[in-house]
Amino acid sequence: MDIQTFKNFPPITRTYLLISILANFLCFAQIVKPIHLFLNFQLIIYHFNFWRIFSHAFFFGQIGLKAFFYIFFFSRYSKALESYSFQGKKEDYLYLLIFGNSIMLLFKIFIVEAQFLGPAITNMVVYLWGKKNAQQQINLINILHIRGSSLPFVLTLSSLLLKQKNSEARYNWNNCGTFILLFRRNLPKVNWR
Repeated sequence: MDIQTFKNFPPITRTYLLISILANFLCFAQIVKPIHLFLNFQLIIYHFNFWRIFSHAFFFGQIGLKAFFYIFFFSRYSKALESYSFQGKKEDYLYLLIFGNSIMLLFKIFIVEAQFLGPAITNMVVYLWGKKNAQQQINLINILHIRGSSLPFVLTLSSLLLKQKNSEARYNWNNCGTFILLFRRNLPKVNWR
């Protein structure tokens, strides 16, 4: 990814990607240990590690194919959401990511094994994109052609088939995306100005 391509990303997606890539690189270079980024409510409350409220959302796991795919899917579908569905409303998109992270923090109470929610943010963004673009055809690896609404479930199924850790938690992140869609449709827009 060159600098010009990176500048073409919308501002919220670009900032999130920059922080994510930086966090993953710092962990790879062993400047920061992943244990200092993961979400732990006891460390937040009793040891005042408040950065953990947000730092967990930017780490996608050890550098490898899995982390690459999470960053790829986030960059592609977050860019599409922010550029088209939230065109001219970058504050709304930032609010959506913050609100989604807050809902995931609530879900985290029930899913103890999920320490890093970067993949969950990616699943939420892909789910929301899939719901907004339900009829769009997607070509996965020139083998599988699916509709946009099926993409989150294909990703969840692939995690189950590959026996990835925390794959059962993906259902809850898709539920988080559903909750956000229902919240946005059924409650009136709040005028923050």
